[in-house]
Amino acid sequence: YWFHRACHRYRLLWRFHAVHHTAERLDFLAAHREHPLDGLYTQAMMNLPAIALGLPVAEVMGLVAFRGLWAIFIHANVRLPLGPLGVLLGSPELHHWHHERRRDAGNYANLAPWIDRLFGTYRRPPGYPGALGIDEAHPRGYLGLLLHPFRRR
Repeated sequence: YWFHRACHRYRLLWRFHAVHHTAERLDFLAAHREHPLDGLYTQAMMNLPAIALGLPVAEVMGLVAFRGLWAIFIHANVRLPLGPLGVLLGSPELHHWHHERRRDAGNYANLAPWIDRLFGTYRRPPGYPGALGIDEAHPRGYLGLLLHPFRRR
């Protein structure tokens, strides 16, 4: 939660994380639309606590696989109301609001929305957001997106 929130707050981290948010339509492919450096430091931050706690590498890799599959699920273009479970578990409908065309759209805890509720970043207006993506100008092609974070601004 905290690292994901930092990726939206701090300009240096946002430059790389914004590549993920350039998707104007969410589907399972958008889950892994990311700058390689964003993926690298995100995986490092997510896995360092497990490694520091002494989890075996095989178990850490299990966590990596689970989070990868969860990312595909929450980025899916499906309506899957979870009812009361929606307070505990993230869903594609909820995650669409995270990708609303706002850098500070909230819903940073992809798996556990109760964490967003705890820290005041939970957002779930009725329906779906009108527009997804980012307001900043950005390239459309893959190579351009890879180079974009390094451009002077």
